Amino acid sequence: MANCPKCEHKLRLTDWKQKCPYCGANVFLYNLQERLMLDADKAEVQHFYFQKKVDRAKASYAGSKPAIARIVFSLLPPLAVLLPMFSARFSVPFGGIAAGELLKLDAIRLYQLIGEADTGALLKAALDAGANGAVFLAAIVCLALSLVLTLLHFILLFLSCSPHGKSRNYTLHILQLVFASAFVILLFALPAGSFVSAAAPGLGAWIYLALLIVSFAVEILVYRKGIEINHKQCYVGGIPIEEYFQMLEKNVPHEEIRAEMYRRLTLQQQERERKLAEEQEKKEKAKEAAGA
Repeated sequence: MANCPKCEHKLRLTDWKQKCPYCGANVFLYNLQERLMLDADKAEVQHFYFQKKVDRAKASYAGSKPAIARIVFSLLPPLAVLLPMFSARFSVPFGGIAAGELLKLDAIRLYQLIGEADTGALLKAALDAGANGAVFLAAIVCLALSLVLTLLHFILLFLSCSPHGKSRNYTLHILQLVFASAFVILLFALPAGSFVSAAAPGLGAWIYLALLIVSFAVEILVYRKGIEINHKQCYVGGIPIEEYFQMLEKNVPHEEIRAEMYRRLTLQQQERERKLAEEQEKKEKAKEAAGA
């Protein structure tokens, strides 16, 4: 239960009446305006912290021309997997494809073949083939991890201007390159065996790797040039929030802060009324001119 706003006694479930049983104060109306002002102060401070996150997210995506270019180059690598990523000849039937047929596979075709094939039987055949099947499976896993990290990097771009944004993005780029390079290297290093042969990186693999490097270079350019974050001005009771925080740091009495808030809010209200009066006067003059 809540406390009495006047005497701070903890109210029990049985204290359902409007007046406090200890001091007799009206629990709902006592110092109501000040309590509402305190709630408003807390809400405006919370809004300030949320607004800072929004401003950083906006800057991350469109804070500069390099930042906008980064979005484009972050989306290009996943498109490369639509080109043939590798060629391979499998010794077992694969998704309706006869054994021994040379396949040139892009990501979509590979996904379709896996969906049509008996995945359990394929995994068993790969594992039974020893090093040949294990290395090939490792290559496919590396390609999949690289793609997942590429998409994750694009999603997390909105956090680029956060305290750990630079290190996070750099780490994701490095891991993308490591797994993509491992995919190509493992295909070249594939030992002879009974599961797959004639495995080699395709055009899509090289373009994918090149686009990852370009995307990383653009990322570095973005951070070297820097991104200007334009924070929206926030207020607490009519006082700019930076000034409000300074007043709190200097231990300015609460009564003085509240008096300053009322003064500034009054001035702002007067300014709004003045502008409304000017607009109304202009409209009236326009009507008179039209009537004349």
